[in-house]
Amino acid sequence: MSHTSRSLFQALTLACAAICANAQTATLRPDGNRPEDPALRAEAVRLLERANHVSTPATWPPSEMTLRFRVGAPALGDAYDGEYVSSVGGPGLRRQHWKYGAYDFTQIRNGQRVNRIASNVPRPAVLSLLSELAPIYLVRFDHEDVIRSISDPTPGSRCIAFDTITGQRVQANEVCVDPVKGWLLSIRIGDTITRNSEFFAFQDAYLPGHVERWAAGRKVIEIETNLVVKSEYAVDFFEVGADASAYVCQQFRRAYEISTPQPPAGASILITDIRLQGIIDDKGRVVNLKALDTAHPELNEEAIKLVSTWTFQPATCDGNTVMWGTTFTVHFVGR
Repeated sequence: MSHTSRSLFQALTLACAAICANAQTATLRPDGNRPEDPALRAEAVRLLERANHVSTPATWPPSEMTLRFRVGAPALGDAYDGEYVSSVGGPGLRRQHWKYGAYDFTQIRNGQRVNRIASNVPRPAVLSLLSELAPIYLVRFDHEDVIRSISDPTPGSRCIAFDTITGQRVQANEVCVDPVKGWLLSIRIGDTITRNSEFFAFQDAYLPGHVERWAAGRKVIEIETNLVVKSEYAVDFFEVGADASAYVCQQFRRAYEISTPQPPAGASILITDIRLQGIIDDKGRVVNLKALDTAHPELNEEAIKLVSTWTFQPATCDGNTVMWGTTFTVHFVGR
């Protein structure tokens, strides 16, 4: 399954060709189970495609999004509550403000110039989930997904059960939609569940006002979203200043792997993924690692120790090597 993390102002258009190409094509199961029913897959794709369409605003006018969030089990020293506000005044005008405990960070973009106002506190890992979950977290089926069934467990909910098969790994997943309104109600990927509720209308779409992310039966974060069209801002709201030291990168090339070993496999075929947030510095080293998930704390420190040894060709901005923040995944097999 392809995961699409939706930040508010990135393009939200799904490639229909990628989805529709799979609609009438059955996928043979490499795990030896019965082949997929083409009609079942077509119906599953139709339901998910409609849900993605209903969840995609037709346009993104100047607007302001406020996310108030509460962390289920914050890291030692972190707060329970926080807020993120993203304001857009038009093309090239954006102001973002994160406030979470002692972390207080503002970034203002005006054309090609960027100004950052930060407290001397490292960025908490949980803030990476905000851009992944809000305004909405979307997915689509791809060639690794095999549709198992479609059921109606409760009134107003239609659920698609499917397997994602990657090599020897078979992961059981589920997507639930409202068959009448088309709302995307929940997405379960392995033991991670995203639940959406309290939908509101915005630019010919419906977005969730309340989002919860759960992992291994534990609530990771819950988010309340308020999104309004707004074009009137104070005259200096997007002011950057002539001394701004940061600029929007014109030609960015992401870092790529040189050495990224995984842990040795255990006896079983079960796989546990641990996601970390960190920075690839301008020398290609991985620094400032923090665990994104709290579902498997016994593996977090081991994952951090391993990823700290990984090496990369560093990212570049306009030909110069730069630091790049990203997410790393460690696969624990048989653990």
